[in-house]
Order: sequence, then structure tokens, then C-alpha cells
Amino acid sequence: MIGKVTRGFLFLFHMKGFLFKIGIALRKWLEKRGSIYFAYTDVIFKYPWLCLFNACLLLKAKLSATPIVHVIGDSHVRPFVFRIPFMIHHISQATAYNLNKDNSFSQSKRYLNSFLPRVDNTRDILLLVFGEIDARVHIYAQYRKNDGTISIEQIIDATVEKYGETILRLRDDGFAVSVHGIPPAAKKQFVSNLPFMGSPEERSEISRKFNQKLGQFCRFNRIPYIDVQSISADANGFIKDDYLADEVHLNGKIVPFARKSLVEAFKDSKNFD
Repeated sequence: MIGKVTRGFLFLFHMKGFLFKIGIALRKWLEKRGSIYFAYTDVIFKYPWLCLFNACLLLKAKLSATPIVHVIGDSHVRPFVFRIPFMIHHISQATAYNLNKDNSFSQSKRYLNSFLPRVDNTRDILLLVFGEIDARVHIYAQYRKNDGTISIEQIIDATVEKYGETILRLRDDGFAVSVHGIPPAAKKQFVSNLPFMGSPEERSEISRKFNQKLGQFCRFNRIPYIDVQSISADANGFIKDDYLADEVHLNGKIVPFARKSLVEAFKDSKNFD
């Protein structure tokens, strides 16, 4: 009896190691395609189901001529996983500022362009989800690196302008483009090895201003903008507890609001019925 139990434990141990190796190999394959959203366990246990979900979503779209919303972004695409009519395209460590830059560290422009052939631009919609890491880390860091000689507002303006290059490029290429605002800042005081990290209050103000500037840019250029700040921020500009998934991400409660915003924005050109 003891021998059988021991053999059972050894089998499970070896199986865990085998699955780990498969997960690592699949993760490397996904990295080459631009998507490293999944941990190795998610690659094994969730990714196949996501592929099946996407296949069903494509079939539904072809049969009913209803649009797929291609959600392209950093880790803040998470709330849209397994949600109709959203298809996820994840780019890790991408910033809004470098999204249109050739050969950036994250290769975000190359990965973004690689996703576009999968989009039916006569039927589908692009939803861009970038900028949270810019607001949480890079904008304040640049402000401090320049000893305050360049104001935070100027850096936000420059970031939105650079992000706007990608937004307008995609629109001019014939895609129906929409933009997801960034989540409000978290109340937490982060402990980081980064040289500069703003206080919660400073990050809250940066996020609020970033959303304000990004919304203004989108409205000026007639790009549908999902103003998540308006529904998920409390009186102090922090994420409301009931919208918080973890320290920095919104949870799935934001999805119905985003879908409603898209339906309203594209009611005259897309068939959501």
C-alpha cells in the first residue's frame, strides 16, 4: 500500500515537471507571436480553451455579421478574457509612448502590426488598451529625472501625442478604432526598486490628467473613447474597491460599461444585435 502511494506521488511529481516543460515551450512560442499574457500553468489549462472560445467567436461573427472587438493592449486587457464579443491580443510591457516606435524594448509596434491581418476591418473594431504603466511609473520618473524642468503636464501631453500617432495611423489605415482609458490609480503605496515612484496622490493626479488629455485627443479626432475614470474612480481619484481586481487592474465589472460604450459609439456602422 505504501509503495503504491509512493509511486503515485512520484508519478504526480514527474507529471508536474512534464507539464511545466510543456508550458515553458508553449510560452516561448507565444512570446514569438507577441503574447506572453499567460503563466505556464495558464498555457496548459487556459490557453486551449481560449483558442476554442476565439474560434467560436469567429464563427459567430461570420454567421451573424456581428463585429469582434479586438482588444489590443498590455495586462489591462485581462477583464475581457472569455467575454463576448472581445478577442484578446496581449503585448507585454508595452507603453503608450513607444507604441509607434520601431524596435522598442517590448517590440510593441511589430506585435501590434502582426495582429492586424486577423482583423476584418469592414466588420470588426479595435480597442486599444495602453498607458497605465506610463501613468503609474514613466511619467513621474521622467519628471524626476529632469529635475522638474519639464512639467508633468508637458510629459503627459507628449505621451498622449505619441500614443495618438498609433491611434491615427490605424484609423487612417481603415480600421474602426476605439480607445480604453487607463484605470484610476491604486491607493497602495508601492515599494519599488525603481529610482522614482510617485506617492498614491501623485499617481492619482497623473492618471486623472492622462485620462483627461487622452479623452480630449480622442474627441477632437472623433475616436470613440471609453471613459473608465468616470465610473471606476472614487472622489479622490483612486480605483473604487468594487472595480479593483488587484493592486493596479480593473476587474470584469468594467466590461459591460465598455461594451455599452462601444455599442453606442458604433451604432450607425456596426451590427451588435
